[in-house]
Amino acid sequence: MSLDIGGVISQMEVVSLPIVLGYVLHRLGVLGGEFDHKLTTLVLNIALPCTVLSSLSTVDALPGRGETLRVVLLMAVAMVVSWLVAVAASRVMRVPRGVEGAYRFAMMFGNAGFIGFPVISSVLGDGALLLAVIASVPGNIFMFTVGAGMFRARDLAQPDIEAGHGTGRARKLASALASFKTPTIIASMTALVLILAGVRDLGVAGSAMSVVGQMSTPAALLIVGSSLAQYNPLEMVGNPRAYFAAAFRLLGIPLACLTVLGLAGVDRMVRSVIVLECAMPVATNGTLYCMQSGMDATPMMQITFLSVVGSILTIPVVSVLLGAC
Repeated sequence: MSLDIGGVISQMEVVSLPIVLGYVLHRLGVLGGEFDHKLTTLVLNIALPCTVLSSLSTVDALPGRGETLRVVLLMAVAMVVSWLVAVAASRVMRVPRGVEGAYRFAMMFGNAGFIGFPVISSVLGDGALLLAVIASVPGNIFMFTVGAGMFRARDLAQPDIEAGHGTGRARKLASALASFKTPTIIASMTALVLILAGVRDLGVAGSAMSVVGQMSTPAALLIVGSSLAQYNPLEMVGNPRAYFAAAFRLLGIPLACLTVLGLAGVDRMVRSVIVLECAMPVATNGTLYCMQSGMDATPMMQITFLSVVGSILTIPVVSVLLGAC
């Protein structure tokens, strides 16, 4: 695989313009509020699952079972590396007690689906999207188990005393299980099963899903820009720890994973897909977990804001490093 670095930088410039447009449209009152919510629902529940399933037909030949399982295993290794870096970094930064989970989650988990799939497809080509879908399965499993557990201690300390709601443990378990029912994860699991079964051609349905899925990238980028416009910039840039956490999310963890996978002799395409998935901005689930557990969501929102803005610059940097390795 050969990365066109100039093309990568140019592509990120192309990607950044719809984000800027989304920001401007929010300020003009075109985007925002209920419209953003409905558009996000449409992308997450319809367009992105269509993108995932239609990715089966973007390659001339599907990876074999051994290759598929190897990608799953390598992504699991990358998640373990990410966890180790996140734990060590939170201790070095002396994160205040009570918000360690927010910082560790923000550093460990990137938005591999909503932002990652469109970016990887743009940077590495449609053929890489299928590998990204395969890699997202263990990534999602880690997020909804290990990631949810980062907020669990606080949640367990505040049991729900309302009738019929049970304990914090029960709520968190129910939330984790419910997360696996989301259309994107169901589509990813379905795609993995189809790959293992050797099914590539979905016929007319696959072509239709490809058409619908084409809205994922522009819509997702407009929503990102609109969401950035909702933040008070002064509030988002006043926490020094958030800068360090965003730097670990965008550069530290991808470089650590690149080093480990490089030493393991992983081929360049698989390595590039996994590292780029690890280089995405903070996963939006983190803010939801903070709110659900009663943890202060401000640090999570600050890191998310900085990571989205910073990723416009860091993704080309990571891509350059991938091309040089």
